[in-house]
Amino acid sequence: MNDMVVKSVDLMGDTVMAAKDKDGNIWAGTSYFCKALGMNKGQKDRQVTNVRKDKTFSKGCCKFAAGTFDPSSETLALRLDFIPMWLAKISITDRMEQEHPKLADKLLEYQLKAKDILAEAFLPKQEVPNTIPGQIQLLAQGYTDIKADVDGIKADLEALKNDMPVFTADAKNIQDALKKKAVGALGGYGSNAYRDNSTRGYVFADIQKELRRQFGVKRYDEIKHKDTHVALEIISQYKLPLALKNRVSTINAQQNLNL
Repeated sequence: MNDMVVKSVDLMGDTVMAAKDKDGNIWAGTSYFCKALGMNKGQKDRQVTNVRKDKTFSKGCCKFAAGTFDPSSETLALRLDFIPMWLAKISITDRMEQEHPKLADKLLEYQLKAKDILAEAFLPKQEVPNTIPGQIQLLAQGYTDIKADVDGIKADLEALKNDMPVFTADAKNIQDALKKKAVGALGGYGSNAYRDNSTRGYVFADIQKELRRQFGVKRYDEIKHKDTHVALEIISQYKLPLALKNRVSTINAQQNLNL
């Protein structure tokens, strides 16, 4: 594409291909980021697939024909303002940390600096004015640009915060609250109802079902991070349905009779 300005950008020692279109939009190839981060082919392919399928990223990604970024292959690229959000959503698994121990640190650096480095690569070089009024004007312009960048980052982070799934700590808190509620509803660890596998399974399953129903998800770990406190409140207020409550009471009453 003749109207694209394509550059090889040095990103803290790694090379990322980026381009600027005729409208001033800056694009960066996702596969180049993945390679720079040390991902293998399978990990890279999963990230490209995730970008293609994500409803949010679909608004800021574009497939460029061979010859734009790569001489022989098509390239999926993200627009500059979507890159921090995408990088922040890359999951660091235990296996990834074991195989690529420096990945987490590098990923954090990318999240913080990649957008600015890519933007700077396409900005025209400005000469510093040699007059005081000119320098004051340049400083004022710089303040305006920085404020706009900060506002943009705040908006990106807020959107990311609202869209992120529960963290590992959130999921553990939900699991602990769910277990505590279920054990209490069964009458405690020493109750007949708790020792009855079938009844115990029904109670745990019913609480999980209620939680999934409230949020309209298939698994409770699909609940958003921002809704964790709501999930915990739903669990705390949960009550056994009448049929299940009667079943628990009947089984525990047999325990009392045996005494």
